[in-house]
Amino acid sequence: MLIIYTIIYTLSMVLYYFRYNIIASGLMIALAIFLYVIDFRKEKRLITIKGLFALGFIGGFGVSLLKLSALSMEYSIKTFLVIYVSYFSMYLGSYFSKDKKLSLSNYKGMYDSKEMPYSQKEKILICFFIITFLAFVIEVIELKFIPLMTIATPHAYSTFHVYMLHYITSLYVFIPSIAICNYHHEKSKRSRVAVLLSYMYVVLLSALMLSRGQLIMSIVLSVFVILILNGKDIFEIFNSRRNRLAVIIVVVILSILYVFITVHRAHDVAYLKGIFEMKDSNMPIYIAQPYMYVAHNYENLNYMINNLKHHTFGRMTLVPLFTLTFMKKLFPFAIGAPNLVIKEELSTKTLIYDSYYDFGIVGVMIFCFIIGYIGSILENYVYMIEDNKGNIKGSYFAVLFSLLCYYMLFSFMQSYFSLTDTWFNIIVLLIVCFIEISVSVVKKRNK
Repeated sequence: MLIIYTIIYTLSMVLYYFRYNIIASGLMIALAIFLYVIDFRKEKRLITIKGLFALGFIGGFGVSLLKLSALSMEYSIKTFLVIYVSYFSMYLGSYFSKDKKLSLSNYKGMYDSKEMPYSQKEKILICFFIITFLAFVIEVIELKFIPLMTIATPHAYSTFHVYMLHYITSLYVFIPSIAICNYHHEKSKRSRVAVLLSYMYVVLLSALMLSRGQLIMSIVLSVFVILILNGKDIFEIFNSRRNRLAVIIVVVILSILYVFITVHRAHDVAYLKGIFEMKDSNMPIYIAQPYMYVAHNYENLNYMINNLKHHTFGRMTLVPLFTLTFMKKLFPFAIGAPNLVIKEELSTKTLIYDSYYDFGIVGVMIFCFIIGYIGSILENYVYMIEDNKGNIKGSYFAVLFSLLCYYMLFSFMQSYFSLTDTWFNIIVLLIVCFIEISVSVVKKRNK
């Protein structure tokens, strides 16, 4: 596998330097799809850590090789090497975790998420509804505005943020996923209503805050959870005409809502085209915008790699620790560093940006190895908890795993593991999983 990866990646790089950008791009994207398909055939799973990272990161890099913006700069050999070792290291991390995977089988049967009564799982869902809604209301009172209610205010959604409190508000993205886990535990009318209400709640808060990102994240996470929980029987979902109709209706509604939020963000086409600086000024915005959301992150990564003078040795990666312990307020000078980006308005990065900023290519290799190692252990554990039909028993670990998979799929966008909200979300989900384990184990012992 790694030999094929190396050969095709190198060929794409050579074609790029000979100015065959379209062919190089197509070959890199094909490589990403190939890596995903191979991983799918090997693991017999649609949702895998390595596969989604290949699609998101290697595939995104392939898109960026088209160089459609005037902001684009020549990629250096070092940039190609850094991106190459990212997937290589993650693959090795996954491979070397196999012994750890086998040891987890000793715990099979000890923990069954269905031992936790549905009524208690319902309480967890209700708690998420209450705390996120209260946090949102407090933010509205404190900031004295709701983004949706503003007029011609382009950055209303990004300024709607009360320090620390907004992390709690943002937890609403997990509500549909938790509701789906509960429904998988007990397929009743009550649980179906809970799933419907959870989606309505996500739509409401995303619209009020004009947050496309939160809307997309919530939907992707819930889809991942559905794919994970249904295991080998996933395609049986579409055997029902009612289910197929429901999927179509949901897609239409979400598409309309996405356009609605985009329009109300007050970013007109001329403003966006001025930022993107596409080489073809007549390129439609619905092509230019998605392209730039993917491609420019690699431009920023390339710019940082080639202009970085000194590494920060952990100051970028440890920002969440300083923030969650409130040390950021006491020692703001001791953490972080200036973002090295080409254009201030386009400041998003990639998953490996901060790890390279801190420790260079060695930092990227260690970081990706750890993600591959831990991610594969969690992946095996989640898929291990299944019944005789291959369906996962509605464990909240599926939500935690889907979050990690989300970061892999959108690894072209942001350096998630040096963001405070990432670690806040992980900590909250770990607490929920711990509650589920504790209740399940105690009840099983009492039997």
